[in-house]
Amino acid sequence: MTPYIGITGFTTPEEVAAVIQSLPSSPERLLMCGVLLSNALLNGGISDAPGRCPLPVSIAGIFSSDPRCLNLVHYRPRAEADLANVLARAVAVGGVNCHGVQINATRGAPWPDPIALQQFRDRCHPRRIVLQVGGEAMKAAESRPNEIACRCALYEGIVTDVLVDASEGMGVPLDAQRTIRHLAAIAEAAPSMDLVVAGGLCADNLDALLSSLLSEWAGVSIDAEGRLRDSDDRLDVAAASAYLTTALNLLDPAY
Repeated sequence: MTPYIGITGFTTPEEVAAVIQSLPSSPERLLMCGVLLSNALLNGGISDAPGRCPLPVSIAGIFSSDPRCLNLVHYRPRAEADLANVLARAVAVGGVNCHGVQINATRGAPWPDPIALQQFRDRCHPRRIVLQVGGEAMKAAESRPNEIACRCALYEGIVTDVLVDASEGMGVPLDAQRTIRHLAAIAEAAPSMDLVVAGGLCADNLDALLSSLLSEWAGVSIDAEGRLRDSDDRLDVAAASAYLTTALNLLDPAY
């Protein structure tokens, strides 16, 4: 599948339109526009991250129809949820321009049921399903790359992408050498899956954090969230655009 440069935390269509201006007409990579779907807001409550989570009713309008965009709802299901049904609800909230879902690690149940994910896939036929392997998922696998890879292999043919993300949107810089070990193990155990990395990425540190990783994994997708926020925890469009431009220079030979 086409690799992407991800920005997570869009809350308005104006933010998306502003960042898209930094894209070339025919990029080698898609811009992944990630919108966070809050369980609290979805169920009529109040979000604990109002700067990052738009009202569910507004999400469909945030996603662009621009073919250079990959539009994903980022959703953290509750442990007790009927997984297939809540994921179907999440992509429905995303509207006609939603291409799929990123499943963020559920607290207490970081490895979702593969059978339920297959049911969701069969029902909704999303273009992309990204599985976040975060800190809790790694801990559940004793942080052993081979154990993490074996667990990822259970989703082969269901999940399209695996995201190695110990930071989980908190801006903690990725450990390149540790991440390389995870990527190598996952690629061997589940060769059909595409790979994504995240962890404290921004324009100022992309080369430093990714140069050694990209020498071995040039086709990996990337995603950024935590370090693209302003002091009010809202998307900093200038920082997001700078990150996108820097990433294109680093990752897209045609740019």
